[in-house]
Amino acid sequence: MTQTETTAPETAEAETTEAAMSEELFALPASFGQKRMWLLEQAGSGTALYTMRAALRLRGPLDHGALERALTEVVARHEVLRSVLRLDGNDIAQVVRAPGPVALPVVDVPGGPDAAVALAAELSREPFDLAAGPLLRCTLLRLADEDHVLLALVHHSVCDGMSLGVLLRELTALYEPCLHGTAHPLEELPLQYADYAVWLREQVASGALEEQLAYWGERLAGVRELRLPADLPRPAVRAWSAVSAPVRAAAPVVRQLRLTAPGGGVTASMVALAAYAVVLSRWSGQSDLVVGLPVAGRPEVDLEPLVGFFVNTLPIRVDLSGDPSFGELLAQVRDRCVEAYSRADVPFELMVERAHPDRRAGRLPLAQTLLNVQQSVPLGLAAITGVTLEPVELPDTALQFDAVADLVEQGDAVTGHVSLSADLFTAGTADLVARSLSAVLRAASAAPGTALSALPCPVADARAAAGTPQAAAPDEAYEEPPRDLPADGGMPQTPGEHLLVALWREVLEVSEVGVHDEFYALGGNSMRAVRIVTAAREQGLELPLDRMLGQHTIREVIAHTEAAAAAAGHRTTAAAAAA
Repeated sequence: MTQTETTAPETAEAETTEAAMSEELFALPASFGQKRMWLLEQAGSGTALYTMRAALRLRGPLDHGALERALTEVVARHEVLRSVLRLDGNDIAQVVRAPGPVALPVVDVPGGPDAAVALAAELSREPFDLAAGPLLRCTLLRLADEDHVLLALVHHSVCDGMSLGVLLRELTALYEPCLHGTAHPLEELPLQYADYAVWLREQVASGALEEQLAYWGERLAGVRELRLPADLPRPAVRAWSAVSAPVRAAAPVVRQLRLTAPGGGVTASMVALAAYAVVLSRWSGQSDLVVGLPVAGRPEVDLEPLVGFFVNTLPIRVDLSGDPSFGELLAQVRDRCVEAYSRADVPFELMVERAHPDRRAGRLPLAQTLLNVQQSVPLGLAAITGVTLEPVELPDTALQFDAVADLVEQGDAVTGHVSLSADLFTAGTADLVARSLSAVLRAASAAPGTALSALPCPVADARAAAGTPQAAAPDEAYEEPPRDLPADGGMPQTPGEHLLVALWREVLEVSEVGVHDEFYALGGNSMRAVRIVTAAREQGLELPLDRMLGQHTIREVIAHTEAAAAAAGHRTTAAAAAA
């Protein structure tokens, strides 16, 4: 694989492009989702976990210059595609830059489509710099003179799955106008993503979402972390790669379950959620669990043509206690989904703050697993004369959850795949989970009144056959060992502890802080953790943000920091300065 040579005029043009795109027009507060993405990137810097990817194969005579101009026009239309995210005081701001020419580099890939997919995976592993940008990278992979793959990589903070469709539709719609120098057919955008971000903040500040927030706080009270029995010990440093296996549920199976559910009104995605919950419960031994359900997050029609990070996650809590029948569980799932859909305006970040779930460093709060069910709809690409357009499927290369089920609904048929963290699970377990999902659906379709414990579940059955103990009951699994606290009255003992006590008092606005007090119990949240980390670093104490975003006390954070510093062969700056 070789990249085409860049001529001197192209180099000069690239420098001009960089200068134009670096001019900053204005800054506005980031959306709640963008703040979460920023925090996740800071906690796991150097990874490419949150890169959205799309690829389009174009076979036929293609004008590279026209496609590059079309890309430039798309980026000019959508401010968010020329935005960056930065810490601005105590908040995160989205900074919008001026439009300018956008380069579309060409890379020769002589190995054909498989080589193009492999190169796409390699390019996807290159992380984005949220503060420097750009947060969109497009590359044209040339397989032959009239055979190309367009690869688009976009950071999740400025894009979601629906946005990728918008990007490709506009790009193809603008290609021929840019080729022939004619007016393009796209209407002026009614809004920009920043308008949505400001509107949602105003909704929250005005109290308009208080009823919805109260619902989520009540529904998620006391929720416990899902703990799937891993095949491998959880590593200190995760690779975030995935192992996957295919899933298929035939249309008659899903249709039968939809028709026999008590009360009706059941969708294919609800059927999939009920079956997925059964598999997770049988596998983990937990009867109370949460599954994250992504929704589009575009409540107004004016938001549909925009690129941006709109998708929201609804944490659906499912109660499988008492060994109900699958039909009874399906009715419960339907009711909870309907309740959640009517309260989907609340950003996931605020649900977390209201629910006060257990937090652990390196673990996502509330939902450790995701079920994504999409409807199969045409992409709606514009035709290009003489060119055949075909989406290219890119396999998962990174996974931030322990388990994800990505499914597509085609009529009543459901197909897709289950992905598990390769840090924790083997490919064999991924295959067992996928087979379990299909088996539960088939058996429940034949006899919806069957108790959940009687449904086949290969992933649980395999553990039982191997003599592996089932996971403990929920209350036992979360029994915390008693802590013998030293008789120091919670008073700070080291320079680092004294510094953090002072910072906690200031940031949390409390008068008394002990070194054994838990951060979130005192009113902490993610952005307050960032403020403490920033202030501590200014005074010479380097704190790990990922540790601060988990549940912690001052003593735990300082002990971890000093242990890490000792392992690196030096003391913390604050301790050294005080010595």
